[in-house]
Amino acid sequence: MPTAPAAPTGRLGPDAVAAIAELCRRSLPEDPPSTAELALSLFGGPTPASVRGDPQVGVVATVVRRDAAFVRLLAVDPAHRRRGVGHALMEAAEADLSGSGPITVGADAPDYLFPGVDTRWTPMFCLMEARGYRRVETHLNMDVDLATLPPRPDGVHVADADDRQEVAGWMAAAWPDWADEVLRALDDGHLALSRDSEGISAFCAWDVNRGGWLGPIAVRPGEYGKRLGVPLLLEALHRMRDDGRQRAEIAWVSPIRFYARNVGATVGRAFVVHRKQMRAKA
Repeated sequence: MPTAPAAPTGRLGPDAVAAIAELCRRSLPEDPPSTAELALSLFGGPTPASVRGDPQVGVVATVVRRDAAFVRLLAVDPAHRRRGVGHALMEAAEADLSGSGPITVGADAPDYLFPGVDTRWTPMFCLMEARGYRRVETHLNMDVDLATLPPRPDGVHVADADDRQEVAGWMAAAWPDWADEVLRALDDGHLALSRDSEGISAFCAWDVNRGGWLGPIAVRPGEYGKRLGVPLLLEALHRMRDDGRQRAEIAWVSPIRFYARNVGATVGRAFVVHRKQMRAKA
């Protein structure tokens, strides 16, 4: 592989977030994260990222979470592509993550911006291949036409501050990997919740990491197939429609039939996770 030419790889702080958002609008026109989404994912949340580069040229963001290493964002201005900028940024990212084990691009919950590399981003696939990353798994988003929703359910509870302690305890016991996202949704008023005689039985969050995206959603472990999540799913989508949206994306889905049957969702975008096993330094 030829050595990448010099490219700006200095560290960036929160004051650069508006310029990074402009870079994303230029380089990721299909779905650019907003300034607020970038501020949370890169510089807020439980695991702030290390961000390097120049927003006029390109940036890369990395994070180490629970002893796992991730590239959270890579964006190169179209005017600066095919000049080695992506290689230089990834070289800096890999140096930052050295000693943290395999490096993964995608699947970076709870503060992810994308579940992986969008299959429409051919230049990113080429860069990953050139740098020795393997395609290891694929995640799907599903689209929902909010104009054709089934009727809104009655009596669905939207969690508030009074529920926070109970939700935090339940998430820690049942779904710890989603706890940060769910509590963030609760704090923003974007968490539908159901209870039964045993306590919390299901939840559905929306507009958490990305505006217009729904998820995570889950029921009490062992309670699958009882349709506990259906009223919460419908309430969340109706609230997204109330906010003026015409469509929603269900992010990083697992059970495709559940969403297709209950809200007419269709498979939309696919995201491919890439991973590289780094060699130990001599």
